[in-house]
Amino acid sequence: MMMNLYRLTPQLRRALPLVVALVFAGCASSGTDQNVPDQSTVIEAQRIADQAAAARAVEERARITAAAAERERQAALARQQEAERRAQAEAAAQAEREVVARAQAAEQRQRQQEAAQQARIVALETEIAASRSRAGGVTAANAKLEEAIATAEQLLDVLTAEQLKYGNTNAAGEPVDPLQKDLIADLEARKDNLKREAQALTQQ
Repeated sequence: MMMNLYRLTPQLRRALPLVVALVFAGCASSGTDQNVPDQSTVIEAQRIADQAAAARAVEERARITAAAAERERQAALARQQEAERRAQAEAAAQAEREVVARAQAAEQRQRQQEAAQQARIVALETEIAASRSRAGGVTAANAKLEEAIATAEQLLDVLTAEQLKYGNTNAAGEPVDPLQKDLIADLEARKDNLKREAQALTQQ
């Protein structure tokens, strides 16, 4: 049987000269046939060969173990990267949900403010109509009522203009143009005072 010397392990290559020496020594010690080694030489050569084969098996098992460990490391790294990717995707989705929620909350606040403003306008229109219907025969009272009606109409115009400002709001749902709260309060107070004065005149 021919042996490929390049495939031998380092242990077997180191042991090969000893095996050859033992074989030749056995041949030299034989008195009858120098081409046949004695039994002890063959046994020793076999033992050395078995040790080399065992060493080669140990190296092969170590190589297989190392390869398996590397595959497991790569698999663990892939699992970690996948977990990080999912975490990033979930974080992005959560951030998007928060943005949508804030936008919906701002829109809801704007609708509520517009509804409240519209209710005030309707109440003023009703009050103006009632004031006109109550305008009586007393000249001074009528003058006060007319002035109250004019003030209420001015207040209605201001409130209508204020409501239009809700069409241009910031992220918090507040109008970009500031509301004229002081003017509205002054007009409401003036209207109420004129109504009380008119009522007092009609009761005289």
